[in-house]
Amino acid sequence: MSRKAAKMDISEHLDAINKAFDSVRIAAFADLSVQLVLADSTKSEIGQELLDDLCIKAANVFECPALSVDNSLIDPPVEAIIMTDKGILLTLRSTEFSPNALIFECDYNINLKDILEMARNTLKKIGVE
Repeated sequence: MSRKAAKMDISEHLDAINKAFDSVRIAAFADLSVQLVLADSTKSEIGQELLDDLCIKAANVFECPALSVDNSLIDPPVEAIIMTDKGILLTLRSTEFSPNALIFECDYNINLKDILEMARNTLKKIGVE
C-alpha cells in the first residue's frame, strides 16, 4: 500500500469517528515523537496552531519521567484522558512505546466507553505500531 493510500485510509477512519460522535470536535492521527499531526478530521475549520497545540499536549502526557522505558515497576499507559477548560483531550497509542497516536478533542458529554472502543478498533484496523 502506498503512503498516500495509507493516509487516505487513516483520514477515512478519522472521518468515521468524527461522524459517529457529535461530541468529537477534532479527530487526529499524529506522530508524537516529532509532535506532528499527520491527518485530521474536524467539524469546523481550525488552524494548524490548534492541531500543533493538541499534539504537543498529547505527547507531553506520555513524557512523564516515571513512565520512562527504564522503569520496570509500571507499564507505560497507552491511553490518556485529560480534562481541559475546552473539554476532554483523549489520546490513544497502539502500544506502550508507539510514537503513533489517535488524538480527540471532545465535549464533556462524550460517551467515553464508546469512543474508546471505536478508537481502539481503529488502531487495530490501521495497524500502526
